[in-house]
Amino acid sequence: MKPILKWAGGKSRLMPRLRPFLPAADCLVEPFVGGASVFLNTDYRRYVLADINPDLINFYQAVVDSPESVIRGALPLFRHGSSSCDYERHRADFNYRHTSACIERAALFLYLKRHGYNGLCRYNLSGRFNVPYGGYRKPYFPATEIHLFAEKARDTHTRFVCLPFAETLAFHVDEHCAVYADPPYLPPEDKDGFTGYYIAPFRDEEHQALADALTETHLRWNVPVVLSGSNTPKTHAAYRGFTFHYTHTHYSIAAKGASRGKAGEVIATLSESHARPQPLAQADFPMSGEQAA
Repeated sequence: MKPILKWAGGKSRLMPRLRPFLPAADCLVEPFVGGASVFLNTDYRRYVLADINPDLINFYQAVVDSPESVIRGALPLFRHGSSSCDYERHRADFNYRHTSACIERAALFLYLKRHGYNGLCRYNLSGRFNVPYGGYRKPYFPATEIHLFAEKARDTHTRFVCLPFAETLAFHVDEHCAVYADPPYLPPEDKDGFTGYYIAPFRDEEHQALADALTETHLRWNVPVVLSGSNTPKTHAAYRGFTFHYTHTHYSIAAKGASRGKAGEVIATLSESHARPQPLAQADFPMSGEQAA
């Protein structure tokens, strides 16, 4: 199943490698739901999908509650809003009208995410969505994906919560759950990278706090934890208590005119009981600084 939203760092391409590491459980808890590719391509009986971005959670909840209303609200924006001027006008509406109508805001969010540059979801420190125009001639309108998402969320009694990761783990995990965390990736030490998470960067300190919270949750409830991250020394340092498995994916963002290549990734796990797939040899996927161009 394809995600509704374009999402930088989405897990659609990684799913064939990630799925074997996701353990059996009654409920999957995701503190960083993002584009929801893991939700769409797994078969847990229940889900808790969380994020601190209220626009993202409002969008998913609106899609589940009233998919046809979201489609009716967004379709005219797609049909008559393909220019840069249209995009800037709708972005200003999204940022400054402060509409309380969840359907209208969800429709605008879908428009911005499909028309903005490269699937980014970025805000300034004042909470204004500031992704530039993407220049796409005719962005795809995901009506089918909206209906499929809503159907699966209803069938699995999915809960959408707008909370920081620490509160999601504290209030929504019990012994029947598994946890999958997909935080913003730490960039290679010699490169810049987009580490924004809603209105603030997700820095080394946040990764350490996440590692501590995931470890505490694992020990408290004896639940398996799976995390995706970049294959960098800082990732290994922050999540040093985890077991690392090595893989790669293609860059989802590239500078204008630059080629998109492979990026080293890790799938990190905390689990005592479930049988782990055989990890790939680290030599096959060296640390980021040793990657081939």
